[in-house]
Amino acid sequence: MVGITGRTPDADDGSFASSLEPLVHTDRYEADVIFESASRSVGTTAYPEYPIRIVENDEYWVCLEGRIYDRDDETLERELLEVAAHVLAADGDDEFLTGWLLETDGEFLLVAADKESDRLGLLNDPLARLPTYYFHDGETFQFSRELRYLINEAPIEGFDPMGVAQCLLFGYSLGDRTLVPEVNRLRPGTKLTVDPDRGAITETTLHRFDFGGPAHADRSRSRNAAELVDRFERACRQRSGDGTRDVISLSGGLDSRSVLAGYHAEGVPTTAATMASDEFVPPSDVEIARELADEFDTDWQRYDVGPPNGSDLNRIIKTKNGQIGLLTSFILDFFRQLREEYDAGLTYVTGDGGDKVLPDLTPAKPIDDESALVDYVLAENSFLSIEQVAQITGLSADAIRRSVRDRLRLYPETDLASKYVHFLVYERGVNFLFEGEDRNRFFFWSTTPFYSIEFFQYAMNCPPDQKARYDLYRSFLTELAPPAADLTHPDYGVPVDSTRHKAAAFVDDLLSRYPTLLDLVRPIVKSFNGLETESQLEPNTVDCIRDQIEQCEAVDDVLSTDELHAFLDAHADHDRVSVYRLFALTSFIDDIHSAESVLESRRDTVFV
Repeated sequence: MVGITGRTPDADDGSFASSLEPLVHTDRYEADVIFESASRSVGTTAYPEYPIRIVENDEYWVCLEGRIYDRDDETLERELLEVAAHVLAADGDDEFLTGWLLETDGEFLLVAADKESDRLGLLNDPLARLPTYYFHDGETFQFSRELRYLINEAPIEGFDPMGVAQCLLFGYSLGDRTLVPEVNRLRPGTKLTVDPDRGAITETTLHRFDFGGPAHADRSRSRNAAELVDRFERACRQRSGDGTRDVISLSGGLDSRSVLAGYHAEGVPTTAATMASDEFVPPSDVEIARELADEFDTDWQRYDVGPPNGSDLNRIIKTKNGQIGLLTSFILDFFRQLREEYDAGLTYVTGDGGDKVLPDLTPAKPIDDESALVDYVLAENSFLSIEQVAQITGLSADAIRRSVRDRLRLYPETDLASKYVHFLVYERGVNFLFEGEDRNRFFFWSTTPFYSIEFFQYAMNCPPDQKARYDLYRSFLTELAPPAADLTHPDYGVPVDSTRHKAAAFVDDLLSRYPTLLDLVRPIVKSFNGLETESQLEPNTVDCIRDQIEQCEAVDDVLSTDELHAFLDAHADHDRVSVYRLFALTSFIDDIHSAESVLESRRDTVFV
């Protein structure tokens, strides 16, 4: 993965430089040691266009990975040195840092060093948009944007059983837990300092969002929509122009059309790019994207992609290390085509986050107590049942359930519905969806205006009753660009601003309270609205997993091979998502422990 890696203490013997080499995943990547002394080393692995900025004076050295959108270069460099001083000071002003984070629109990891004291410090943005991991055992401290570095270099063995169980259950581990023991995920809005004299680290959470008691509940929906449009347009404008070209990932959905409308409202020249695939993309989605581009007079390109091969799946495993699934590996072909047509200096702009900040995320039914909340989290977010996960991992279902309950108890919200919102943002969003976005940065910088800190804060303070049934989203889109609201919403097959959309959203909301009925109706709705694709589980996938089980003994150390075979024997009873969730874990274990993994030996095998 692209980004910063560092460790302390270190010796100037060239070992750090060589430790970066496994992170050089293509011939466009370069490994550079950018700061090194007897007690600390910092390096980057990136392609030349990737945003890395270094600033220093007599006292401090600062490296910023990522982008800050609302500062000019001179102001930013001055602020980075000031921020570094607060990060590194033994009695630093955390209130200053918190204020700066909440007033700064950016996606970044900041690494700072004090040239005199040898203190090292890390600071990330309030949402942890760039996934980062670290290890500390009292003697050595290591951090990296890629989990693989810590697996390779830190004195750790095996896998964390509960991290594996949670990842198999949800697709991601919870909180700061990862798939390997003693390696933590840097949580959002966190300052982490390393004191070389004491061999200790101090981790300080500077800010954590509380989604209870929305501050804008006393404002009308129309006013909230207008306020959101103002902030959204500003986020689009601030994100434009940093790269060689702004390319909007355009589908027929509401999120990407909002981005197209926001850039158009600001008069920003863009290109819209849409994937087309019989296996993975509904034809209606492509057609609506074309109509949107025509409506906004935007240059539009369609890119046909085919099914991924073993080389694509292997690339996902090697760069994201089991942190994301393999079902979307076909998107790599889309990214390759974009980079070839333009260059790696483009800014890839998505609608990611629109599904988190504007819809109502509260539970579809009343949650009476903590136990009911845990049940709801499991029912709505699990790929496999907790019983299946328990059988495959050897942990008890009760222990896995307690780990979920204990995580929920740490959230700041007092009401249960808001705790569920926190779960969706901080667990599914931060620990899973952000990893998927980070995959994009393997090719070029990727961003979204929906996670602009100003827009995010306002949107998450709008009340659930206004967000329910797409009401706030409908008002927002109509205020932003009426033509965008006039076109069909592919999920419902009707225009967004129509009374039929309101009726369809009402029925959808009603059905969501009765999951069994919804499961029966959903295939009918998909077929009627042209949302079906030809993708289905192929024997190649099941055969590949079986080979991983047979050829890699380490799989049996982490998972029960008997239960894995039983699960695969009954694969026709499971959906593709469940099988591929298992596939990601077996592939990761195989890749870590085998000289040549099964996926490496099947580079040309097609997976659907």
